[in-house]
Amino acid sequence: RISEWMTGSPLELRRQIATRTRRRDCWGLAVRTYGEILRRAGGSSGTVVRTEVCAASHNLRLHYVNLSTHRVTPVRWRWVPGYPSTSFMRRRPCRVGAGVGRYAPQLACRIVERTGMLDVMSGRQKIPRTVARAGGKKAAIAPCRPVFDEVSASEHGHIDVYGHLQESAGWWLVGWLPRPFIAEAALALPAQLDTTQGVLDTTAVLTFYERPDLDQSRVGVVVYVPGGRRVGAALQRLRVLIDGATYGMETTLSTSRSDDRALYDLVRPMLVFQASASASRAHLRALTSRVGYVGTDTLAALSAVVALEIDEALVCPPHGLVLRGWRLCASERVVAIRVRAGNRSTTIDFSQAIAVARPDVIAALGATYGAYDPAVGFLVYLPEAYAADESPYVEVELDSGERAYKAIALSRKQGLAAIRAVLEGLECRYADLDPMYDTVLGPAVQALNTQRLAQPFAVEAVAYGTAPANPSCSLVIPLYGRIDYLEYQIALLSADPASRTLDLIYVLDDPPQRHALLTLAAAVYARFRLPFRLLLSSSNRGFGPASNLGLQAAQAPYVAFVNSDVFPVTLGWTDRLIATLQKHPKLGAIGPRLLYEDGSVQHEGCYYQPLPEYGGWTFVEHTHKGRRPSAAAGLLVAEMITAACLLLPTKLARELRGFDEDYVIGDFEDADLCRRLYERKQTVGVDPSIVCHHLERQSQARLDGHWRMNLTLYNAWLHQRRWIAPVNAQRGTA
Repeated sequence: RISEWMTGSPLELRRQIATRTRRRDCWGLAVRTYGEILRRAGGSSGTVVRTEVCAASHNLRLHYVNLSTHRVTPVRWRWVPGYPSTSFMRRRPCRVGAGVGRYAPQLACRIVERTGMLDVMSGRQKIPRTVARAGGKKAAIAPCRPVFDEVSASEHGHIDVYGHLQESAGWWLVGWLPRPFIAEAALALPAQLDTTQGVLDTTAVLTFYERPDLDQSRVGVVVYVPGGRRVGAALQRLRVLIDGATYGMETTLSTSRSDDRALYDLVRPMLVFQASASASRAHLRALTSRVGYVGTDTLAALSAVVALEIDEALVCPPHGLVLRGWRLCASERVVAIRVRAGNRSTTIDFSQAIAVARPDVIAALGATYGAYDPAVGFLVYLPEAYAADESPYVEVELDSGERAYKAIALSRKQGLAAIRAVLEGLECRYADLDPMYDTVLGPAVQALNTQRLAQPFAVEAVAYGTAPANPSCSLVIPLYGRIDYLEYQIALLSADPASRTLDLIYVLDDPPQRHALLTLAAAVYARFRLPFRLLLSSSNRGFGPASNLGLQAAQAPYVAFVNSDVFPVTLGWTDRLIATLQKHPKLGAIGPRLLYEDGSVQHEGCYYQPLPEYGGWTFVEHTHKGRRPSAAAGLLVAEMITAACLLLPTKLARELRGFDEDYVIGDFEDADLCRRLYERKQTVGVDPSIVCHHLERQSQARLDGHWRMNLTLYNAWLHQRRWIAPVNAQRGTA
């Protein structure tokens, strides 16, 4: 039996109890915890506590005395053993004096051993829902979330220095606190950060050290709070639960904000030489033992073998990165591979990357690393990994906590060169098509194309001859590669008297050919005397954007988009197309029958066809392609018609804003335009009585190579996601 009287303020009582009870004594734990309740209750100076313990009955009686009223209130508790957390259940209702009363109902579920309390609050340990009570009855104890009490200004600690360390991915605070009862805090204490933006619930790791400038009631502390740079940018105070009691630290005018290097130089010596030995100290030392990135490759210093190379890194504005490379490493040891740039940190998910066969890597290093699968290469798109004016680098983290770094050299490629670099060397077929384009190729090419089209460019207009005052139709003809087709086309047009009423607009989309085209155009006009205009673009923008430039310059009420390898056969062909268009009010656009040079059909309309080889995606096929032309007369209504020769009212074309420029180079723009016409309840068709020859894609002869097919697949992916997938979803077939 123990009986003792103590008098003083709540903080003084807490200190006296701490010095008079052994730390590992369960009764001492109860007394200390009750002292915390008194402290939080804000009891006035003069509070008296009397403690009586009976080891035989496991009863604990605490006497609370309010000296201002001279009223003594007994509170009796029973210790409940038998599960991981030591608890005290209130045995019977009792009246409690001023201040403590509102805390008494919580005492049954909040007096727990410090590790047990932390486990309850963090949800990591399952606590029994019921515990034995006096008389054999049971009472429920529900795990409770952290409750932070207000701390008076006189009992606040102080934050001397704080800042963010990128290598540890968290905030560090150095200052002091009122000395807690425990000498060692758990590794994950419930905490709250008060900032100017609000309150953030988080966790904190504390370690203590002695400071000669503080009295015995205070202790120095180093605090680590995980989070990004923005978490504590406007820090005001920190509150943390230690052994069930709320401790606070706050900033003042004397608090300083430190950068990475200076903060590391301050914190690291404290943890090595001053902090008290504890598990939290060891954990914090491990965090600060990580050497930061200094611009050199440190992968060789890791305890596990990690071979990683980034062959090419392409910037996809505004913040995307495409990485092409290879890796050979022990996957069970590697926790994460990240790309860091300034404040940005992106973990590479290799399950979302495209596996690339690298037999050259296996031939050179396979035997050394015991790797024989050639699919060690990767192509990955990281949409938020790039920060302007920051040098990106790779961070490799092992399960031991070790980190190493490797620099990333950014490629200078932009525009089509960057798009080609993304698409080259890939076999895109069957079921692989959807994940390849959904996660990597699609968004990467889309970002690069958006950047390409956003670049400023100049357009120079050169006129040859005097254009007709009231043209019947404007012909917009993009030129790329085969500029010699201009001569053949003008020669055939000049033989048709109706061509004298045409507004001929040639748009050069191949800047290196500018000088050659000017020379050719002057000679062609001198020979055939058919007026035409040149629009000379300073950049290669593709079929859609080039056609839209011509649309902006069109002066006639009708506009025909014509490829440079289309040669008219029927005299007055544009006038006849216009007449057919005017005859059918629901017709939005019309085209002629297109034949190959051998007289077989190249185009009499288009339809959609899913191709299993390309993941079941829908492609555009030409009706009756390769067959002999039939004797059919009258309008042939179709799902789509080709933009190789497509005529529609200029006003309507401008309302539709021409061709969609999201498609790269020249695929699916015409199908997209026809779908937008159908949305307006207008149809498209072919007049088979009007004939032109089409050499088909001869103007794109220079765009060869496997990457060009992958670019066509990108345009197919874009069209599929925009038009086909929504229709399939509505039909229940997606």
